[in-house]
Amino acid sequence: MDKKYHSLGLMSGTSLDGIDASIIESDGDSIINIRKNAYFSYPKKFKLDLKELIEKTSSREEIQKNLKKYNDIEKKLTLFHAEISESIIKKYDYDIDLIGFHGQTIIHKPSDKYSIQMGDGRLLSQILKKKVIYQFRKNDIQHSGQGAPLASIYHYALTKKLKIKDPVIFLNIGGISNITYVDNDNFESRDVGPGNVLMDKYIKKIKNNDYDHKGSYASIGKIDYSIVNQALDNDFFSKKNNASFDINDFDYYFIKGLEFEDAMATLNFYSAKIISDLILEKYLNVKKIILCGGGRKNKTLIDNIKNLIKIDVQNIDNFDLDGDFIESQAFAYLAVRSFLNKNISYPKTTNVKKPVSGGELIINY
Repeated sequence: MDKKYHSLGLMSGTSLDGIDASIIESDGDSIINIRKNAYFSYPKKFKLDLKELIEKTSSREEIQKNLKKYNDIEKKLTLFHAEISESIIKKYDYDIDLIGFHGQTIIHKPSDKYSIQMGDGRLLSQILKKKVIYQFRKNDIQHSGQGAPLASIYHYALTKKLKIKDPVIFLNIGGISNITYVDNDNFESRDVGPGNVLMDKYIKKIKNNDYDHKGSYASIGKIDYSIVNQALDNDFFSKKNNASFDINDFDYYFIKGLEFEDAMATLNFYSAKIISDLILEKYLNVKKIILCGGGRKNKTLIDNIKNLIKIDVQNIDNFDLDGDFIESQAFAYLAVRSFLNKNISYPKTTNVKKPVSGGELIINY
């Protein structure tokens, strides 16, 4: 019987709200026992500093110009990850074998052969006295992949755990939306386009809110279908073959002039339409769509998707899994696979030329 590892996955997404942490036990293949999940919000000042850095960073060269500030924020981010990891390990008393450290995406430019995931793996390993695996996207991009989405192999493993046999799509709605399509032992994935990002950016600017709770503003606004259609005509998401996206790829310019609630309704429907159109175009045999990520809580967005797609749509929570922590569980799982030198990305998931493993192992203690 293959050895099972306890792995702690740490994930901070494009919403910049904080860190999702999950402890799983796995052999890196079919055995996945989810032990604990926990969430830790970023301190307010740190979140603002991080957001400002990301908004002002459009290239590696800009990081070099502001290297002192970057290094300062990276150290704070790593220390915060170390602090919450120590608290989890102490509280739950698991003997953790591996830490899967995603870090914070600062800029994602696979077309330019790089993706910057902020986080000091050496420092984290030194503090925690644990094996740390990080830089999960690097090897994929070096082999001509997009570096994302990476959770696909975990979604595939979940179909075995949950005994799902029909063709199914895992729809993860974070800042950016991505899908994993699974049909028996075949699976593929891709970034789709905006998830929450346009709505979040707009409501942050107008109301200084982080997001539209349950899509409440969008639910009372009037959708401007002519604007949606015009934006879709100019849309580049469907025109980019298996591309992965950076949050700075998205702009809500096309709703300029609309009343606030109407703008939210239009952005909401626009995001739902992009997701739905791709699924209907490419995956006609799908029997079920399983929702995960924070966007599954946006009732208006999900209602729009359901109305457009006419397929059985369910929250992953209905399968006794917490949809907030699928990605942190995924990076715990990817850490085990990386440690065992198993593949984590494939030609039909990230467009990499051949299946490759990934993640750099750091032992600094």
